[in-house]
Amino acid sequence: MTVKKFQIEHICRVEGHGNLLVEIDGNESKNVEMQIVEGTRFFEGIAVGRKYDEAINIMSRICAICSTSHQLSAVEALERSVSIVPSDQVYDFRVLLDHGENLQSHILHVGMLALPDFLGFDGAIQMVPKYPNEVKLILRMKRIANDLQTLIGGREIHPVNIRPGGFGKYPTTRQLKEMKEKLVEFKKGTQTLADLYASVDIPQFKNKTEQLAVFDGKTYPFIRGDIKSLLSGKIIPPEDYKTDFIKEEVRPYSTAKFSTINDGEIYYVSPLARVNINNKFLTDDAKALIKQFGMKLPDYNPFHNNLARVVELMHCADEGIEILDKYILNPPKDDNKDFRIKAGTGTIATEAPRGLLNHSYDVNKEGIIQRADVITPTAHNTNKIEDDIVKFTPKLTDMKDDEIELFFNMLVRSYDPCISCSAHAITIDLRRTK
Repeated sequence: MTVKKFQIEHICRVEGHGNLLVEIDGNESKNVEMQIVEGTRFFEGIAVGRKYDEAINIMSRICAICSTSHQLSAVEALERSVSIVPSDQVYDFRVLLDHGENLQSHILHVGMLALPDFLGFDGAIQMVPKYPNEVKLILRMKRIANDLQTLIGGREIHPVNIRPGGFGKYPTTRQLKEMKEKLVEFKKGTQTLADLYASVDIPQFKNKTEQLAVFDGKTYPFIRGDIKSLLSGKIIPPEDYKTDFIKEEVRPYSTAKFSTINDGEIYYVSPLARVNINNKFLTDDAKALIKQFGMKLPDYNPFHNNLARVVELMHCADEGIEILDKYILNPPKDDNKDFRIKAGTGTIATEAPRGLLNHSYDVNKEGIIQRADVITPTAHNTNKIEDDIVKFTPKLTDMKDDEIELFFNMLVRSYDPCISCSAHAITIDLRRTK
C-alpha cells in the first residue's frame, strides 16, 4: 500500500511558525514530526551575566502573549535565589495580574482561534455574518482582560510595574471598583460562550497519558506550588524538576526541545491537566460549567482543552472579583521590602495559560545571573502532540485528505501551542577546518 504523506506548512491560528509532517501507511501513522521552525531563541544565554532585576524584563520578551507568565516566573524564581520574601498583598496582586493574562489568552483562543473549527468556518472573520453578536462579545471580553493587565502591570503586554519584592504602584479604590464591574460583565460573557460551546460537536478521542500541573493542596494555583502528577499522584518540589524528573532532548527537525519524564514517559501540561488535578479548588460557577459540558474527570480528550479554558475563564474572573473586593474594602499600601542580595539558586513552577512553566536561576553574591533554564508549556508538550497524532490517525483514514488535514490542524490547535516560546534548541557544528 502506498504511504500517504501530509506536510502541513505553517499550522494556522496558532502563535508562531510550526509545521506538521504525518506519513500514513494503511490506517496507521508511520512517521510524525511536530516541526517547530521558528528561529532559535537565546534568552537563557542572554540572561547570563545580567543583574537579577534586569532579567525580569528580559525574560518577559520570550513571548508577547504570555509575557506576564514569564515575568512573574522570573521575578518569583529570582526572588528565591536572592532571598527576597514578598508580602501576601504582593502575591494577591500578582495573582490578579496573572489572571488578566489567562483571561486574555483563553478568550483569544476559545473565541477567535478554536471556535471557527467547531462552527464550520475558516476563521473568526467568516463567523461575523452568522454570529455578529458573539464576535462582538468576544472582542469586548478581550478588551476587558487587556484592561486588567494594564491596571496591574502598567500595560497590556510586557508589564512594567513588577518589582523584586513588590510593585511600582497600586491601583486606586476607584480603579479597583471599575475593574470589578468589568469582570462581572466578563463573567456574563463567559456563560454565553459556555452555552455556545455546550452546543457544538467536539471530536471524541482519548489518549491516557500522565499529566502535570502546579499543586498546593489549598487553591487552584497558577504562581506557586509543587508539581503534581495526575496518574501516579507523585508530588515533585519545583527545584527537583530537572535533576531527576524532566528530561529534554533535541531533534534535528525542530528548534524546540522534546521532554519526557521517568526515563522516557510521555506527559501532558495544559488547562485540562490543571482542571483534572485541581478541580476541587475551582469556584462554584466554574464547577457548574464542568457539569454543563458533561465532562467526566479525569478527562483525557485533548480537544476538551477548549472546554477547560472556558472553565478557567469563569474561575479567573471569579477569583479576580474576590481579590478586588478584598482591596476595595482595605486599599493596598506600599509594602515593597528592603533586602540584601545573597548568592543562591531560585527555581519556580508556575502555570502559563498553556500549562506548566519552569524557570530556574543561579545568582552570585553581586546579584549577577550565572545560569538560567526555562521549560515552556509547548516544549513540555511536543512529544504529546506527536503521540496524539499517531493515536488519532486511525479514526481519520476513511476521510478525504482535506478533512484529515483539518482534524490534524484542530488537534494541534487544541494545545494552543505558543511556538515562539518553545524554540530554545540549537545545534552548533564545532568541526574545524584545516
